[in-house]
Amino acid sequence: MPYLNFSHHEARTATAIFERLFPADDLPGAAEIGVVDYVDRALSGAYRDLREIYRVGLAALERCAVDACGRVFADLDPPQQNGLIAMLERGDLPNFRTPRQQDFFAILRAHLQEGLFADPLYGGNREKLGWRVLGHPGVWLENSAEENLSAEPATKEGIIQSMADLGFNLDSGAPAPSIPGYDPQRSVEPPIGPADVVLVGLGGVGGVIAPVLCEAGLKVVALEAGPYRTQADFRPDELGHSFSCRAEMGPKFMAEIPRWRRNADEDTGEATFSLGRMMNSVGGSVIHYGAWLRRFHPCHFQPLTRVLERWGKDALPADCTLVDWPITYDDLEPYFDHLERLVGVAGRDDGNPFLPRRTPFPMPPLRPFRMGEIFSEAARGLGLHPFPVPVGLNSVPYGGRPATSYTNWNNGFGSLDGAKWHPGMTEVPRALATGNLDLRTGCRVVRILTDPDGYTDGVEYIDPNGARHTQRARTVILCSYTFENVRLLLLSGDGRHSGGLGNNRGQVGKHFMTKMFAHVDGDFPHLVFNRHTGPAAQSIIFDDFIEDGFDSMQHGFIGGATFSSENQFLPIQISRETLPLDVPSWGQGYKDHIRRWQNIGVVRIQPDSLPYVTNFLDLDPRHRDRSGLGLPVIRITCDMRPNEARLADWMEGRAEEVLRAMGATKTWRGPRFTGVGSSHDLGGCRMGEDPASSVVDPDLQVHDTPGLYVFSGAAFPSCPGINPTLTLWAVALRATERLIARMG
Repeated sequence: MPYLNFSHHEARTATAIFERLFPADDLPGAAEIGVVDYVDRALSGAYRDLREIYRVGLAALERCAVDACGRVFADLDPPQQNGLIAMLERGDLPNFRTPRQQDFFAILRAHLQEGLFADPLYGGNREKLGWRVLGHPGVWLENSAEENLSAEPATKEGIIQSMADLGFNLDSGAPAPSIPGYDPQRSVEPPIGPADVVLVGLGGVGGVIAPVLCEAGLKVVALEAGPYRTQADFRPDELGHSFSCRAEMGPKFMAEIPRWRRNADEDTGEATFSLGRMMNSVGGSVIHYGAWLRRFHPCHFQPLTRVLERWGKDALPADCTLVDWPITYDDLEPYFDHLERLVGVAGRDDGNPFLPRRTPFPMPPLRPFRMGEIFSEAARGLGLHPFPVPVGLNSVPYGGRPATSYTNWNNGFGSLDGAKWHPGMTEVPRALATGNLDLRTGCRVVRILTDPDGYTDGVEYIDPNGARHTQRARTVILCSYTFENVRLLLLSGDGRHSGGLGNNRGQVGKHFMTKMFAHVDGDFPHLVFNRHTGPAAQSIIFDDFIEDGFDSMQHGFIGGATFSSENQFLPIQISRETLPLDVPSWGQGYKDHIRRWQNIGVVRIQPDSLPYVTNFLDLDPRHRDRSGLGLPVIRITCDMRPNEARLADWMEGRAEEVLRAMGATKTWRGPRFTGVGSSHDLGGCRMGEDPASSVVDPDLQVHDTPGLYVFSGAAFPSCPGINPTLTLWAVALRATERLIARMG
């Protein structure tokens, strides 16, 4: 067949390479599954910028084959081919200088996995053969309680479904519904005049506070870089939609990926991510989050006091800049209660013994699942206190939305049935209904404006047609993600703020913190977990190593972590899980291992992260975004410090104990520095009373720029090992009420 990008010779070489990476045995290999067809098609689309890398890399490998063995690669015996691939993986092939050998191998392996296990609509996974090799049933949008707990493989009676079987394609499934009060055509119209408040971003935070502002009678303009996505835009597409793969629903973020270096003496590379990239849309990244909605504990708001009173100042690591919050748990508790009712949080009232509740959850917890039950029994046997994680996913019908169907296609995806809440479902329509919200999508703010006295005066933004506009307002709230909020402050300097707004004391970008998520896997030859029968929200956790009574210094570090057992196992995810040291990353051993995914259990670790002088954000002096505006991207300077390494080592040891108590015959640790971006990236605009050591006050107003606010995780003074979303919403709602009171 003719290829779109590969020459016949290149296709023959690539086919031979992929077949060695995933060889045929009694089951199909990469050639029969159609990996080359997938890659050839992708090189005309998402990976068009890699076409030249393939051309040069394949040609270099061919020269190495001829030099070493006297024949082209496709004509070599399998052992000879394996030897050359092994040298490529190590970077040992002679006279192969570009592309970088290890990078080229990583591209080949990633594209192999996608061609094997992405939905057949992408051109690979021919006749669903990749899923058949795995024994994965593919795309099912409902799982039963019996399947959740089954001790035998839940196979759907051998029926394997793809998106096409369910009526999905690679475009939106249906026309977007009309949203009263919203018209995307309005985004290119000139501003109608000064607003009371401008929201920069109408995502997870802006979407929550917008109706509160509007119902107070304030005229609000919301400038959102993404579109207004609804259920018509969502599909169960692991490759295209999941934030762990192509993340096509975050085009703005993907065009401005931060640069990263471990220290100030290193060159930068593209930032890596341990969890997802950001969603650009009304409703924000909570559209595709795992729906965990947890409260920080009271002790997490006074972390410095806790350290000083228990262990003394000398216990703090060198260069650590830990501080207490200027607000308390008691300040936020009413907002926690309100938000849990607003969203509809499913949880067990008596679940967490370390955080007693005064009010019940609106819904019971999600139902049990097999690995969670085994994890719970093992944890209790070790004296620990497991409980179902509270989640913003309906366990019963709530708020006019259905109960979850326990689909596997949930974390990393928009809600396919409306059971997983986000602000675009209820709160943004509520704000629009007031007539006080002027929502403009596809509009990117590029600068915050100030008057001659240094007071906030509005924003400058680019509309979807590329026209530049000025929206005047005396109050501007930055509601974007940590990286973008810091970048906008630094890009918006004026005569009174030469180093950027909020930065007169040099604090913008400082005290950056990110989660170094880790995990430990276990092999259970005699157990089947059926982790594909439910969402990641269907999880069991425990807080024994993060609660107030945990004596971390007894073990040689400051901090703690939560442990979890989670459902949701998708095909590409299975192919990319951490491998034991005795399993190769490709070839027959790799194929044999991933086919045993039903027998692999995991304990995930979400750790605390301390702030340090050496971990910070600034503008990269060389690299610009690919949006066409050419603005500097954020540069992350961050490394894992010895305290966090000791914490990870101890926690991984405890995870091994839990896995062995569950019945694992072998355990192995995953990487503990899993990406400098974690979707729990906090700090950079620290909240505090003292302008000399913080950027915003307890009400989130920028100290040196009246009228400018940062409603973001960037304001967090510390980074506990608990998902920050609910606490961020509570902090933002409290600040919104206080802002309204000041504005009268």
